[in-house]
Amino acid sequence: MAFRILIAAGNPDYLASLRELTEAARAFLPINLEVVEARTLDETRRRLADSAPDALMADWSLVPEQTLAAVRALVAEQPELRVLLLLPDVRREYREAAWSAGACACVPRDRIDPEWLQAMLCVMNRAKEREARLRQRVA
Repeated sequence: MAFRILIAAGNPDYLASLRELTEAARAFLPINLEVVEARTLDETRRRLADSAPDALMADWSLVPEQTLAAVRALVAEQPELRVLLLLPDVRREYREAAWSAGACACVPRDRIDPEWLQAMLCVMNRAKEREARLRQRVA
């Protein structure tokens, strides 16, 4: 079973960096990772509806002054979505607010590396598998 992630960033150069980072993490993942990209909040919503990813890795640049509200709305629209939020260095104080908005994890964008991303994706994939088993037991 594949694990699908949508990477979203408003800055095209940073989106390309996230794509490279994701490819570097993919090389060591024990899971089949499918990647979709978005550059705007509207495109993110369309991709979430069309491809139903398991996770969203969103950079603060997606909607700079409204990122937390956007995360809150996206999680409300898709409660099973796991969100990794990349914070600008100057916004580290927003970690608690990001958690309250529905993000599973957040990290300053200057601290993200392939090993961290690999670990987050593995944890989220394992959670997805366990949630599926729990749903089968309940059904």
